[in-house]
Amino acid sequence: MSRMLLSSFLFALLGSACNKGGSAGGPVQDGGHADEAGHRDGEHENEVHLSAEALERAGVRVAVAERRALTGGVAIPAEVQFEPSSTAHVGPLVPGRITRVSVVLGDRVRRGQLLGVVASSDVSTARARLDQARARLAAAESTLRRQQQLSTEGISAQRSLIDAEAQVGELRAEVAGVRRQLSVFGSGSAGALALTAPIDGVVVAVHGTLGETATPDQPAFIITDPTKVWVRGNVPELEVARVQAGSAAIVRLHAFPDAVMQGTITYVAPALDERTRSLPVRVTLQAPDARLRSGLFGSVELVGGRADDRVLVVPVDAVATLDGQTVVFVPADEPNSFRAQPVALGRRAGGFFEVRSGLEEGARLCVSGAFTLKSALRSDALSEGDEH
Repeated sequence: MSRMLLSSFLFALLGSACNKGGSAGGPVQDGGHADEAGHRDGEHENEVHLSAEALERAGVRVAVAERRALTGGVAIPAEVQFEPSSTAHVGPLVPGRITRVSVVLGDRVRRGQLLGVVASSDVSTARARLDQARARLAAAESTLRRQQQLSTEGISAQRSLIDAEAQVGELRAEVAGVRRQLSVFGSGSAGALALTAPIDGVVVAVHGTLGETATPDQPAFIITDPTKVWVRGNVPELEVARVQAGSAAIVRLHAFPDAVMQGTITYVAPALDERTRSLPVRVTLQAPDARLRSGLFGSVELVGGRADDRVLVVPVDAVATLDGQTVVFVPADEPNSFRAQPVALGRRAGGFFEVRSGLEEGARLCVSGAFTLKSALRSDALSEGDEH
């Protein structure tokens, strides 16, 4: 019964391929014969055309040829995360009131750019201490100059000169210390703290509004460089033997199922997570996709071997034998058309063949449904022979 169902399904698909020149059961004009004969000549030889509906029913799926190790692979859950060094939390070091907000959510900022201003009483107190220390220092320096003059004239005692010099040294140190404190705070004038961007990036959070109190334990702004991301995965305990730093990996995301991103395992945790009994790993992508966002979920395929050990592969379902040649089907110029592309295969491991020649990395091909396309191509060729 299953053979009868398969035959009926293929008959329907082949009918859609053979009837592209005219309606089913209807006569085909002589011009149609000439056109189809011309279509078979030259560059259109070994091409097959199916309707979009027939392709969907047959499960014909197009993807790109990629490299991987032929030792077999295992997929583990993964999540995209920003690199810690690419995110900055900006807030005041002392409590204060927000008096200015210079950016909004989504703004791209440069390092050193002003984000906001906070007025702080602690800063005002420190600035008052600085002014007082400067006044005492000016008086002490005046006393020191007088003692030096008196000492030169032999009127003042040496002890008084030493005391004056010590006083000036202490006050200079106090002034320098308060200045450094205000510099760390980011103080401007009149007790204002300037909050600036420490890195280039995008403002992804603004936690402060005008008049609101800002504190050191709550960042007022968060900046992230979205181009710096990695993928974190958790390897089950039984698969730990497959993992080592430098191994190749393939990242696929639920949000972008057609995107295949090559990467390398750059970090393997020294211990398993006791709660999940899994080993945290980190994958660095060779060419991060601009669409990546922190928090996206997907999978990391541990293909085994190092990145340099990978070979170009195609799925077993993508391979067919046509007239004694091993072929895969690649998209032709016309929509829903496919052309048989001869290839030379090497080793097989699991569900993949190594491709030694005939196909380039990144080339688009049908990764499933090769048997259906082959059958449609043969039927088309037979019907052409009958007509001639």
